[in-house]
Amino acid sequence: MAARTLPLKKRGFTFEVFMWAFTRFTVFAMYGLILAGILGALSLSQQTGMNVGDILYWAFFPNLAENPLGQVWMTILAKLMVIAFVLVACGHGVHGVLEIFDDYVTGEGARRWARNIVITYAVVASIVAVYVILTA
Repeated sequence: MAARTLPLKKRGFTFEVFMWAFTRFTVFAMYGLILAGILGALSLSQQTGMNVGDILYWAFFPNLAENPLGQVWMTILAKLMVIAFVLVACGHGVHGVLEIFDDYVTGEGARRWARNIVITYAVVASIVAVYVILTA
């Protein structure tokens, strides 16, 4: 039996279709940012003679006072990459939470309220995260 597919023109561009596409693209964006971070860390380790243990220590315990090369690591590019990853992961997670709400909340008005609350929370949390990252 052949699979039935419906072209996007006939399907319409609803919120669900947008979020389905957004989820797929954010997964690729997260993997791309992870790969770029690993390549950046390896490049930095090559230039400074660090080992993998130092890179992992910086990743999980970024104390700039104890780490003489910490100022090299937390450059504007590194902060922008962390901000991009946080925003992409937050958007991806919001879609997952909305899917769970859609499974259990049946009323149309309640779904709208749940969506608005979750999206508002995600936007506020993202703004706080970006502020913390930029001021760290």
